[in-house]
Amino acid sequence: MAVKNQIDPIVLTRSYKHSSEKLFEAFSSAASFERWIAPSDAIATKLLQHEFKVGGKYRIQFTLPDGNASYLGGEYLLIDKPTQLVFTWQWEKPDIHSDIKSLVSVTISPKYGKTELKITHENLSTIDATERHTDGWQGTIERLTTLLLNIELSLP
Repeated sequence: MAVKNQIDPIVLTRSYKHSSEKLFEAFSSAASFERWIAPSDAIATKLLQHEFKVGGKYRIQFTLPDGNASYLGGEYLLIDKPTQLVFTWQWEKPDIHSDIKSLVSVTISPKYGKTELKITHENLSTIDATERHTDGWQGTIERLTTLLLNIELSLP
């Protein structure tokens, strides 16, 4: 009997001084989500669809520095404001990982006087997909952190 290789999920955790509501808004607000959901500033992001409700769909266009575009979409499976969010994640063809339908879970919780953001990305069935998405999420979280800092600096 063959045993399928188990790929560990990607788990990223960051702490912020922002409220749970503010962190949740970074996902729920189309304008906010579009500003940070890319692995680097060199990749332009356009949110083509953002039906933020259970069963709602999202679709994102990523334009690379060479002008080529990649598309990613999914469905919101769980929304529990302001603490939890679960959605599917699937690249569209011709992306090399278009055959992988994975799952992203977001948990937002108070911890030690701050707010902890935990992102878990699972069901990435290959090592190269896991490596790609680990790098991507690390850059994306840095962009989220920058967005939150900029919001904080612009407040009176």
